[in-house]
Amino acid sequence: MELKAENLEIGYGDKVIVNGFSMNIERGKITTIIGPNGSGKSTVLKAVTRLIKYQGGVVYLNGREISEMKPKELARTLGVLPQIHSAPSDFRVRELVSYGRMPHQKPFSKKSEEDERIIRWAMTETGTWQLRDKSIYEISGGETQRVWIATVLAQKPEMLFLDEPTTYLDISHQLETMQLVKKLNKETGIGVVMVLHDLTQALEVSDHIIVIKDGKKYSEGVPEEVITEKMMREVYNVDCDIIKIAGRDKPLIAYKQIGA
Repeated sequence: MELKAENLEIGYGDKVIVNGFSMNIERGKITTIIGPNGSGKSTVLKAVTRLIKYQGGVVYLNGREISEMKPKELARTLGVLPQIHSAPSDFRVRELVSYGRMPHQKPFSKKSEEDERIIRWAMTETGTWQLRDKSIYEISGGETQRVWIATVLAQKPEMLFLDEPTTYLDISHQLETMQLVKKLNKETGIGVVMVLHDLTQALEVSDHIIVIKDGKKYSEGVPEEVITEKMMREVYNVDCDIIKIAGRDKPLIAYKQIGA
């Protein structure tokens, strides 16, 4: 599976947020989009998954323009978890996850044995099966995020799009969410495209990183080649040292004190 965006122009009303943006996403890899606040990261994610319209350019999914695809057809290929999501207060966890099967169901049809099998699989993979009878509002923030990922996973998409999946989570649940993303990618082969703020997390989990600055692509490539001291100065306006430590696969970012 391949998703390709070419020369996108994206905005809200007369205000252009992203201009001349192109990228090529392959199934099976973890791609992370990074950049400062307001740079256009989430805007790109929404546009390439058709949550918002783009004013110029084109997005192809397996050689077809996504603008020509029906919503259910697109949902069977792309699973999207926005940054902000909510469910009715009386929803149970299993009921919420079951909604992930809607792209595969006919109108007014009941869940099939295949649907039930996939719902259980999605919840088992995300460690949420034991929560199935709880209200969505009875569980912790980290558990809630895993339930929402299970809901998208139940769609059985080929590619999973996550918009800042660790926002509002404490450190423990951030690590738990990132470990789950890596596990799903490794064990199921699902491609993952994420927007992240935490650059250490991006270094740890990503196969490919795209940097956006002021609505344009600044650079892209493997994490160690993209996250550099030069990039940190030019994109984030901070000084740091990228430190390689013996016995550790990924380097660490050591930020320098302002004014030191």
